[in-house]
Amino acid sequence: MARAPALREPPLGDRDMLSDARKYCVDATMLDGAAIRIRAIRPDDQERLHEHFRGLSEQSIYFRFMGLKRDLSPDDLKRLTELDFKNHVGLAATLTENGRERFIGVGRYIRGADPHRAEVAFAILDEFQGRGIGTLLLEHLSLIANANGIAEFEADVLGDNRQMLEVFAHSGFKIRGLLDSGVVHLHSSTSEMLKK
Repeated sequence: MARAPALREPPLGDRDMLSDARKYCVDATMLDGAAIRIRAIRPDDQERLHEHFRGLSEQSIYFRFMGLKRDLSPDDLKRLTELDFKNHVGLAATLTENGRERFIGVGRYIRGADPHRAEVAFAILDEFQGRGIGTLLLEHLSLIANANGIAEFEADVLGDNRQMLEVFAHSGFKIRGLLDSGVVHLHSSTSEMLKK
């Protein structure tokens, strides 16, 4: 699997994006050279997020939610777009086609009881999988997390989700445990990910 270009700390003028991730917005490049934007998810993104969910295959939905989920409810959409950017940070990878912005990938982290740890998760549209979007989202989330006192990311991934396991392995995640249900529990230091 090819790697996305190495991520550097943003210029001094952009560092406020890290401390207030609601402002986060950067241009990025997929592995095939195509340009995308990675930006903070906003409350007005409910329809874009819903469209993104409806564009996922059943398998991608199963891998992301570890079970069947037919649709996102209005409460789900509110919870997934009205973020505090302290304990729940969400980024979208977007393309603009014919003047219309479209989500092609979503990544987020949620801080748990330990304020120095957060669980990270992703959903990439099937047609864009394997193009480095998950890795890019993870790297940008790592920058934000590291700047905001989160030292470690954790992730639970179904053992059948080989593509996501590869993204995490290439980003320095290590296996912490394997649950009876076939879920692999992974972890990585946010600062170590930024060195890769």
